[in-house]
Amino acid sequence: MARSRLDNSEPELGAAAAAEAVFESREAPRVAADFSLELHGPAFAVPLQARARDISTGGICFATASPVALESLKSVSLGLPQGRKRFEVEGKWQTNRGLDDSVLTGAVFVGLLPAEVASLWDVVDKVSRDIGRFLFEALREEGISLDDAMSVAQTTRTRIVPRGRFIYQRHQPHPPGDDSIFIVQQGSVELTIPIRSGREVRLGKAGSGSILGGLGSVIGMLPLESAQANEETVLLEVSKSAYAYLKIAKPLLAHWLGQVILGGQLRRMDGVVARLGDSD
Repeated sequence: MARSRLDNSEPELGAAAAAEAVFESREAPRVAADFSLELHGPAFAVPLQARARDISTGGICFATASPVALESLKSVSLGLPQGRKRFEVEGKWQTNRGLDDSVLTGAVFVGLLPAEVASLWDVVDKVSRDIGRFLFEALREEGISLDDAMSVAQTTRTRIVPRGRFIYQRHQPHPPGDDSIFIVQQGSVELTIPIRSGREVRLGKAGSGSILGGLGSVIGMLPLESAQANEETVLLEVSKSAYAYLKIAKPLLAHWLGQVILGGQLRRMDGVVARLGDSD
């Protein structure tokens, strides 16, 4: 029987080996994506439907409603400007560690011809520019440059969060490797701090362009707040490994992003302290 290799853990690596692995895994720019694709293989009676979550010229991550047998996955069909085209792939990993009820699968493209690489690059470049422009407009007041916005865009993955789902909760540990930074692309998120007797302090609503989470990636801390989707919300995720890549490849950008995250957390905590003082 074909195995889906549904994995919920990541191998432990030494610091040097981890740095090398992270850098090598980012040879090609990877950018968040959200478009339909079809999965093909001899075990599939009909093509399976999926949604892209990120794409590069080296591979693709996609979401499905249930696990896909990796050994049976042989190709994917993408809708390109010049028409629908099928690319041979090899399934590499799969996880149900998600913010929705889908399963994420990672696959690499194999046997690409130069023309096929060029077609994929056209897709990656267009999506990178679209997300880069969004990040530049969202973070301009924080001092981001257009080049840096493009660099951040090329570390992202799309996450779709259903209404009412917690993205993270105060003082609750994430699964290993999931201390991600999130930028709200569409929708909104309610930020709260739970207190005694089941009550909570509302910190406010985070809308499009807001940066959330990431304390685990930046300084190794558990979340100080809880974040819950008010509606179906689209997030751009910069995973812990993606942030580790930025620290190696673009340390000044990683430092700036860390400062933005910490600054946002401190401002929200300061607001709580001020309100508690006013209530005395």
